[in-house]
Amino acid sequence: MNADRILKSEPDWFGAALALVEGLQGQPTLDRRVDVLERVCADLGDALYPGFAKLLAAVAHFGDPEVKALVADTLAQALLTARLPAARVPAWGAGGFSGLGGGGPLLSNSRKVGPLEFLCVWLVRDIADAPLDAEAFETAATYLLDLVGASPKAAALYIDKLRADASDPTEGLHNAQSRRLIEVLAERWAAGDPPAEVARAVTRAAEADRGVGRFGLPLR
Repeated sequence: MNADRILKSEPDWFGAALALVEGLQGQPTLDRRVDVLERVCADLGDALYPGFAKLLAAVAHFGDPEVKALVADTLAQALLTARLPAARVPAWGAGGFSGLGGGGPLLSNSRKVGPLEFLCVWLVRDIADAPLDAEAFETAATYLLDLVGASPKAAALYIDKLRADASDPTEGLHNAQSRRLIEVLAERWAAGDPPAEVARAVTRAAEADRGVGRFGLPLR
C-alpha cells in the first residue's frame, strides 16, 4: 500500500481500509500487526501523514465492531510498546515542511506526533499543505476516537499519552494552544463523553483561544 495508491484525487478509502484490515488479519501476533501499521505509515511519509489519519478514519467509518476492535487492539499494542505510527513535525517555531521534497532531508528540529495529536496541532499550526478547519477536524477526530475506543485498553493508554504530552513543558511540539487542545481532548475522553462531543469540545477550545490576544486581551 503506497502513497500514490491511497492519495489520488478521489481516493478509494474503502479499498485502502479493506487492504489494511486484510494485512492485519494475516499476521499471527499483535507485534506483527504493529509492523504492518508502521510500514503503511512509513510508505506515506511525514508530509503525507494526513493520509494515514484518513485511513484510520476510513476503518472506523466502514468497519464493523470486530474490525474496529482488531485495529484498536493493534493500536493498543503500539502504544504499549512506544511504536504508535507517527509523523515528524517541526518543533514549535521551527517552520514547516516547505523545504522538504520527496527525498529531502528530515528536519532536525522536529517531534514525533500520533494521529490524534497531529489533528490537534494541525488545527492551530500550519503543518500540512492546507489548513484544517473545525468541521474537518471534528469529522476526523470523531472517527479516530470511535476507532481507538473500540479497545478500552487502547483508549486508556492513549489518554495517558495525551496527559503526559500536555504535562511536559520541554518537549517542543506544542504551543499554548495545541497543549490546551490535547488537555481538553484527554479530559473529555476520560470523562466518557461520546466521540463527537469530545471533538466538538476541542474545536470550541480552539475557537476560544483565537479570540484572545497574545497577552490575554480579547481581540477586536
